[in-house]
Amino acid sequence: MIKEVLAANQIDITPPTQGYTDLGVFIGNFISLAFAVAILVVLVMLIWGAFEWIVSGGDKESVGKARGRIINALIGLAVLAVAFALARVFGQFIGFPDISHIIIPTPK
Repeated sequence: MIKEVLAANQIDITPPTQGYTDLGVFIGNFISLAFAVAILVVLVMLIWGAFEWIVSGGDKESVGKARGRIINALIGLAVLAVAFALARVFGQFIGFPDISHIIIPTPK
């Protein structure tokens, strides 16, 4: 009797036809996008600092401010590189050799 009830209440799950069909692909793309945006922000900060340095006209306060912006951008780049390396190492430990192609099992 229990088998008959379970067979009558069976739910069929159909995969989506549009958008992301796999959560792992979405997570991998999100991580890649986050790193790309962070790299662009670092590049903009470096250019901004260099521009401030060029137009400072020798004013010590302006040069110091520009130098600080460039140093902070380089520190951000180092933090980004360490975060990327840690993500790769963590991915290796949990079984995802490439963080942009995470495979998450889905129900059939």
